[in-house]
Amino acid sequence: MRLLKRLFAPKPKTQAHVVRRAVEVIDRVIFDVGIDTLVCGTFVLDRRLRVRFVGAPLARRRGVVAAVQVGDVAESEALRALAGEAIDAALVKGHCASLAHALVRELGHQAPKLRALPPAEAAKR
Repeated sequence: MRLLKRLFAPKPKTQAHVVRRAVEVIDRVIFDVGIDTLVCGTFVLDRRLRVRFVGAPLARRRGVVAAVQVGDVAESEALRALAGEAIDAALVKGHCASLAHALVRELGHQAPKLRALPPAEAAKR
């Protein structure tokens, strides 16, 4: 029962929650299918402000309020440079965090609902 309450309980959303979710998605994609697939794919934001990854360029679909191709974001070049090398986990984590912030920033340009979320500092007050 406790698990169901945690799953379905409304959580206060902040921009930091969305960035953390983007970092989780980036980590999962890198270690499941690789950096090349990540850079060629698209991040989408749905009406409920959930960040998702699609492995190909995506035209707007029903339910999607914002979409950004990862390769179009300047921060993706740092990850692309690592594609041929042995992956150092600490280095990748740093690049993932900067890429996640950049992706959420770009998604926010298209989604006023995301921009309206309070930043992490305002939520703690």
